[in-house]
Amino acid sequence: MKAVHFGAGSIGRGFIGDLLHESGYEITFVDVDPAIITQINQDKAYDLYLIEQNYAKKTIERVRAVSSLTQEQETVAALADADIITTSVWADNLPRIAPVLLKGLRARRDAGKAKVNILACENAMFNSDILRESILELEGSLSAAELAEVAAFPNTAVDRLVLEDEREGKAVINIGQDYELVIEQNKLAQPGSIPIRNAVYTGHLQKYLERKLYIINCGHAWAGYIGHIYGYEMMQDVFHHDALVQEVRETMLESARLLVRKYGFSMRELTEYVDFAISRFQTPGIADTINRVCRSPIRKLHTDDRLVGPCLQCEEYGLENDQLLKGIAAAFQFRNAEDSQCEQLRLFIAEHGIGTAITNFTGIPAETRLYGAILQHYEELSRIKQQHEKG
Repeated sequence: MKAVHFGAGSIGRGFIGDLLHESGYEITFVDVDPAIITQINQDKAYDLYLIEQNYAKKTIERVRAVSSLTQEQETVAALADADIITTSVWADNLPRIAPVLLKGLRARRDAGKAKVNILACENAMFNSDILRESILELEGSLSAAELAEVAAFPNTAVDRLVLEDEREGKAVINIGQDYELVIEQNKLAQPGSIPIRNAVYTGHLQKYLERKLYIINCGHAWAGYIGHIYGYEMMQDVFHHDALVQEVRETMLESARLLVRKYGFSMRELTEYVDFAISRFQTPGIADTINRVCRSPIRKLHTDDRLVGPCLQCEEYGLENDQLLKGIAAAFQFRNAEDSQCEQLRLFIAEHGIGTAITNFTGIPAETRLYGAILQHYEELSRIKQQHEKG
């Protein structure tokens, strides 16, 4: 069996590539990084290191890589011949891979190939739907009916600790042993099939998406944005700060109480999930930057995303959400000149003011309690940030 995976980064090699390999696929990675493409093709393999097993090495073989920039024909040919197509390119980049993916799907149709599953394994709500819509929006694209004949787009929820590293001059990935890949069963090309082993197949993906996004991604982002306020550059500095760790925990528990009300999770189950998440963030020996965790703040301030989404819903249910509000305010303070969304946010605030920015980027109206609370937190965090910058 043959798989094509867009994105040979940490999630691509360390998570989805690992599961595809265990499911018996030969893998073609499609990427834009010449160095990793060259390494994969030279070795015809790559290495993973299991953190909890004293960094025991696991080698993934039967792999090759092509460049979507310089090897379009090879990419299209691989797509035409694939038994499954997956992605991990960041949700913001899904529209960028849509054109070559469309060419591959046209080639499949012309060759009379079977309907293929396309799974976008991104940290975003209804990720495969985003990719499907990106294809349909292309000029001269297939119609919705034509696309449905050649491809299925099951949404996914993804979760694994994956960290890039280097050993003996080679790019490698350090991985956590625990993971979760949840796949929308009823949207598969063949709904009863199991295209990837050791995944969870469900008819109710929403609750898994929100559990991951509103607890783990929420807590991680909150820790990063608050860590930036205190002048930290590494996530591990935040998770060595006992008072901040307790605030991260309470933020995640705010989301957890919401999910108990919405989906009937037990509070005990979600408390254990929160404990697991914090324990993972504190895993000895790992190093992760605040700039990486906090990148793309505009996307992370969206109405349905990790901070604003649970905050708004907590408000609807009459549940506590002050820590979530604080995290939203901190996100507006994040600065990284190399991050285009961060710069866009900074320039908007400089021109229009924080009040207009809150409404513009979160959709929260100015006359609401939430708006006032975010504004108050923003002013308080500004003072804290200025103190640490001076110190």
